[in-house]
Amino acid sequence: MVAPNVKFSVEAGAYDDEGAVLALGSYALPIGHMLGLQFDTAVGSIDGEVLGGGGVHLFTRDPSSHLLGIYGSYHTWNDIDIWRAAAEGELYLGRFTLGGIAGYESVETPSTLNGTPMIALDDGHFFAQTDLAYYVTDDFKLYGGYRYINEVSLGAAGAEFLFRAGDVPISVFANANFGQEEHTRITSGFKVYLGEAPSKSLIARNRTSDPDIYTPVFPVLSKLASPNGPADCSNPQYALNNITCICINDPKNRMCTQAEQFP
Repeated sequence: MVAPNVKFSVEAGAYDDEGAVLALGSYALPIGHMLGLQFDTAVGSIDGEVLGGGGVHLFTRDPSSHLLGIYGSYHTWNDIDIWRAAAEGELYLGRFTLGGIAGYESVETPSTLNGTPMIALDDGHFFAQTDLAYYVTDDFKLYGGYRYINEVSLGAAGAEFLFRAGDVPISVFANANFGQEEHTRITSGFKVYLGEAPSKSLIARNRTSDPDIYTPVFPVLSKLASPNGPADCSNPQYALNNITCICINDPKNRMCTQAEQFP
């Protein structure tokens, strides 16, 4: 990269059938001739709960062939905190770009949920995501990908189209994660690019400017605490003792029904 640049986006849609709106922004600047530094920020709402956080990238790039970098971030939502440390990279092959990120993810869950005592399932594990993008034209990108986030495998797909006829380049985009019903995400929105020549194409921006902004998926990672230990939906002792439980795979943290506890 040769000059500082800024991008921000707004998207809306559904996470696990719950309404969501998210605003993302980044500021990237060169450090000497070899390195770039980028700061990310994220703020939004999912199912009425505020999401916030940010990240930082330190990277080197050759626009003709590749990007290599390191990445760290912190995000929070509904009292769940996720910390990440990772390596990121991109490989440029004509109109194709293969890119991704992989590293360590630490999840810290709350001790209470809506006033109910919980047994926290703090966890640390490997995470990764990769995308293969194809530029149909210099300003129209399609991609497909894979996500391994919070120990869940997901597919991904999306598209972005850049309008650069005016003084401020604006793109429209759509993204989707899929593969498990409780982790489905579908959003669309717009993105504004600032700080560089308005005539710069989408493929050139993606290969000479700033890396992607990454946000985690926030799972349900807690169980109801009871005098007899965590109430596990799969354990029949809780039916005999008339103890309720929380379905830990349900994004709304609702109580399990009798049929769900004992199919």
